[in-house]
This record gives sequence, C-alpha cells and structure tokens, in this order.
Amino acid sequence: MGKLLVFNFILITIIALGLWLIKKHVQRERTQNIILTVAAIFTIAFHYSSFLFKLLSGGNAIEYLGETPNLLLPIYPCNVVMWSALIFALLKNKTSRVGSFFVDYLFWFGIVSTLVGMFANVDFIRNPTLADYENFKSITAHATLLFNILLLPIFGYIKADVKRSMTNILLSILVMAAIGCYCNLVFHALVSEATAYDVNSMFLIHSPFEGLAFLTYPVISLIALPIYFGVFVIFDFCAHKKGERFYNQVKRHKNQA
Repeated sequence: MGKLLVFNFILITIIALGLWLIKKHVQRERTQNIILTVAAIFTIAFHYSSFLFKLLSGGNAIEYLGETPNLLLPIYPCNVVMWSALIFALLKNKTSRVGSFFVDYLFWFGIVSTLVGMFANVDFIRNPTLADYENFKSITAHATLLFNILLLPIFGYIKADVKRSMTNILLSILVMAAIGCYCNLVFHALVSEATAYDVNSMFLIHSPFEGLAFLTYPVISLIALPIYFGVFVIFDFCAHKKGERFYNQVKRHKNQA
C-alpha cells in the first residue's frame, strides 16, 4: 500500500498545481467551460484507453469489452460521475436547477467515490503493482476525475446551501440506485445469474468490502446521509455570518408561517 500512497501523493500534487495555475490565470467563463469540457472528455478517453488500444492494435477488443462490464454500462459510482461531468460541462445554463443538481452531485457525491477509487482501489488491492496498465489507468483515471470535480469550487459553482445540497444528495442517492437496478437487470437478462451477481452495479447486490457483508449501497447511503448533513451544516456555519445561517432562515420561515 506504500506504493499506492506515494503514487496518489504525486497525483494530488500535480492536481493541486494544475488547479492553482487555472485559478491564477483563467477568469473568462468561456475558457472555464472549455477546460471543464476538455477535462471531462480526457477522463472518458482515458477510461476507455485499454479498449481503444486493443481496437487499434488488432487485439481482441470485443472479448475485452465483454470482460470489462463498466465499459458497457456505468455500473460503478465513478462511471456515473465521469459521464455527469461531461453533461455538466456541456450545459448552457450551469446555474439552473438542473445545473445545481449536477454541481452538488459531482462535488459532494463524486469527491468521495473518486478518493475511495484512488486510495482503496480494488484493482490494486487484488494485484498490488503499478506496472499493470489496468491498475495504473484505474487509479490515474480517478485522479483526473478528481481534477474535474475540484474545478467546480475553483470556478465558483459550490454554494453553502444546506437545503439545496441535502435535497440534491437525496435525489443523487435515488438516481444512483435506479441506475444500479437498471444495470443489474440488463446484465441478468444478457448473461448468467452468477456473472450478473459479480457485476454488482452500485453495490446493490453485495458489499464491495470483504468482511463487511452488511455494507451494501442502501446501508452506505443511510450512514452517509447524517454525515453529509453534518458537513453541510459546518460549511454553512463557516460561509455565513451569524443570522444568515440555514437555521436562521428556517426560524424566520416558521415565524412567518
């Protein structure tokens, strides 16, 4: 695990340097949108790089595609976050209700899944070497996705709004569960039941953690909700002055009613 920590430290240092340069030199909204789009496309292309290499080199790309289900459907949280980053980058009105949902989903939901993918990478745990391109790609793709996500506060999209953030997180959990159910049903229909069980989209079928069989997606979600609420309250407390915080707004709303 020491190699993984060192590699991730290097990646995070590169990310921090890139974000600092962008924060310092990029001010125009048009340029920001281009950066968001390019970063999202690069992450997706990197995610499919093994398949593209096999396809261009004459390897058995179709067989590889069949052995790698997350290239066919977004079966893991980071797969959904990856595509959501591109959708958000292409939105014309990023401050709309839809835009705010993607912002909260990408930042608050996505940052957890990308960090888990970097520091508790399943591929690396099973085969602890960076010489394997699949391991290298998996960890680095999570890092490029983290870069995508951290562009949001750099460009001023993150807002301290407890009600909005909690609403969007609840909606995110439901959407992810729906995507997981859909992917699992598709694989159950196309392949054997045993293989579909191994796909385990969104960890709805069984826990991704050995020895913690109870930690399926519903349980993880129930644990995450109060944690998210606590984080949002702390963020709100730090961002707003006394009298302007969310509980002051709730109190005023009750008094008006």
